[in-house]
Amino acid sequence: MRKKLPNSLIALFCFLFAGVLIYVVYHSSTKQTMSQAVTVKSSHKKSATSTSSTASSSTSTEPSKHYPDLSQYQNLSVHVSLKKQQMSILSDNQPIFTTTVSTGAADSPTPTGNFVIEAERGDFFYNASSGEGAYYWVSFKDHGIYLFHSVPTDQYGNEIPEEAAKLGTPSSHGCVRMSRTDAKWFYQNIPEGTSVTIQ
Repeated sequence: MRKKLPNSLIALFCFLFAGVLIYVVYHSSTKQTMSQAVTVKSSHKKSATSTSSTASSSTSTEPSKHYPDLSQYQNLSVHVSLKKQQMSILSDNQPIFTTTVSTGAADSPTPTGNFVIEAERGDFFYNASSGEGAYYWVSFKDHGIYLFHSVPTDQYGNEIPEEAAKLGTPSSHGCVRMSRTDAKWFYQNIPEGTSVTIQ
């Protein structure tokens, strides 16, 4: 007659078996969750890299402009063409830089003739009467009245899109407008006393 196992031993075996089963199921589930997390993390990383690459590509396609070092040139002069809506900087009567500008509208024309770059200049102004301001202004007539400056901004320095879109057409109050980048370079580099011809 086969000897019967004690109930306590049977219970111990059942307990151990259940423990092993729980261990296997738990670790299998944890492994799968970790694998999914790694997959998601990898996916996010690829997405971020793709976005960064796209942004970098977009930035690199923006046109860049070469600004000459004016300190390396002599006999500088500034010429503004009302017909072409262009400003050129010349050295010994040879153009070394040309850019698009906006001169005065029909009811507020830019004065024509010969002038000079005057002492007055600044990095920002706002005219409450016209409701417009601008960055990087340089006076060429009447000591702060007629200026070279950026496209217009509001009183907080925000560029006014509809005015910026007019660059290249006569639309100012008599000053000579240019892009903010051009205006900053001009403000920082054009020497006082440089002759200005507007025609």
